[in-house]
Amino acid sequence: MDTIALFDPLSLALPMAGLALGWAAADDLCRRVIPDTVSILLTILGLALPLWQGAPFPWVSLAAAATLFLVLCVLHGRGWLGGGDVKLASAILLLVGVERAASFATATALAGGVLSLLYLAGWLALRKAQPARRLLRRFGGRSAPVRILAAEAHRIATRHSVPYGVALAAGGLLTLSNPTGGAAWF
Repeated sequence: MDTIALFDPLSLALPMAGLALGWAAADDLCRRVIPDTVSILLTILGLALPLWQGAPFPWVSLAAAATLFLVLCVLHGRGWLGGGDVKLASAILLLVGVERAASFATATALAGGVLSLLYLAGWLALRKAQPARRLLRRFGGRSAPVRILAAEAHRIATRHSVPYGVALAAGGLLTLSNPTGGAAWF
């Protein structure tokens, strides 16, 4: 007779990681802040999942995530990357594992490129569109999506930073969505 597992950690862990990545992307887009709670949750999942699966402690992935953290801290020190992005990228690398680091980096770079192109196109469209920005700000108090759109239009028009946490979350989601190793689109 087969035994039925009452609790399968994987059945909860991957949806939890997906929700955490969505939370990080949404907060980065809306407030330009990535909550530390997201990075902590992803780090705990990255350390605990291999142990739940009966694998040894992920020392290599931990070392890779720590190395990535230190390298990205240098970029943060130069003002090229936000602190939340540094923590999120390292936590995602720990979660996906060193085996899928190249897939994660590729997916994140592609998502970041698409996001940057969208922001460039938005800037080209909005740089001389003062009346449109004023209308968005005036009617922005009506609903959350319109307020977010108005704030983002203002950020794009004034050349503020691109919310790279969105690209990191997309890269993480694409990598996690394919359990066979590569990113989902490989």
